[in-house]
Amino acid sequence: LQISSGKAPGSDAIPPEVYKHGGPQLMAELSTLFLEMWRQGQVPQDFEEAAIVYLHKQKVNRQLCDKHRGISLLKIAGKIFAHILLNRLSGHLAQGMLPESQCGFQRHRGTTDMVFAARQLQEKGQEM
Repeated sequence: LQISSGKAPGSDAIPPEVYKHGGPQLMAELSTLFLEMWRQGQVPQDFEEAAIVYLHKQKVNRQLCDKHRGISLLKIAGKIFAHILLNRLSGHLAQGMLPESQCGFQRHRGTTDMVFAARQLQEKGQEM
C-alpha cells in the first residue's frame, strides 16, 4: 500500500507521514482494527465523514463562485481501509462474479456506458 506524503489530513489532523513511517507496530494495530471492522460488518462513523474544503482554481478571480472546487478531507486510516477493501473486492470482480449487465463500480465500465446504450436503444425504438 502506498501512502502519498504531503496530502492534507482529515479531521483527526493525523498526516499521512505518521502512517507511512509508523512501522510494524502501527500496522499491526491497524490490521487488528480493520479485521474487527470486517468481522462486525461495520465501519466507524469517523471513517464515513469528510470535511469539505473549497479551494480556488489557480490564476482566476477568487471572487467568482464557479472558479472554486471542493475537496473531501478524509481520515487517512479510513482511506487505507477503503484501499484495502477496494483491492479485495477488485480481485473478486475480476473473477467474473458480477453479471455482464452490471456496469457501475466496474473498471472501464461506468454507468455512463449503460446510459449511452439505453439512449441508443431508445433512439432505435423511435425510428421504428
